[in-house]
Amino acid sequence: MRCKNCGSQNDDNLYICQNCGSPLYDEEEPLKNEGDGTRVFATLDDPNNTQNPIDAAAQRAAVRQAEEEERKKKQQITVIVVLAILLIAIITGTILAVAHGKNTDPETTSDLSVSESLTETTDQSTTRERTTKATTESTTKETTTETTTEAVKYYTVSISSNDGGTVDGGGSYELGDNATVTASADSGYEFDGWYQNGSKISGSAVYTFTVTDNTKLKAVFKIVAVEPDTEGGIEIIDGEDIN
Repeated sequence: MRCKNCGSQNDDNLYICQNCGSPLYDEEEPLKNEGDGTRVFATLDDPNNTQNPIDAAAQRAAVRQAEEEERKKKQQITVIVVLAILLIAIITGTILAVAHGKNTDPETTSDLSVSESLTETTDQSTTRERTTKATTESTTKETTTETTTEAVKYYTVSISSNDGGTVDGGGSYELGDNATVTASADSGYEFDGWYQNGSKISGSAVYTFTVTDNTKLKAVFKIVAVEPDTEGGIEIIDGEDIN
């Protein structure tokens, strides 16, 4: 029996080609009944089915088995091809990754790390410097404030006078305060002026000034001049007897 698929010659008692596995008989051929009741296929080489009677059911089962085996073989081949492609892809990816890792310059990476570290250190140092500067300025301001508060001083205004009157207004004053001193002449005297270190600084009996230092003032009074007494023959001028 010659195979219609590959052309190989097979024994007449075979239903499947020994070379390609294709069926040697056409399933569409009508069944024939022999005289003993056996159902057989008619073949192309032997239309009258006189050489190889085969049971129809067995023939169909053999055909289905052959087709199933062929389908499984094709599936196995497909799976093997897919796995091979995946394996090639994995190997290729691994090779590329290794090559990329070798091409990376470790010195560059190290330089970047050192640069980042230096940048971070510089930022931290700058932050500490700014913090220290701010703290120093704050401390300086607080110290200045405290020093200013402690620097407030009080000064003494001392007043005195010669005979002929009284004075008032002396005492302790804060820097920048206004002090007012008053001179009052006794009967028979008149106020001449306020003197400081021998120099007359005001002729007003009520004298106001700003305190900037310890101050000593003296009020000077003079005897009031008397008209000449011609009857008694005595003339008194500024407390002196003139004959």
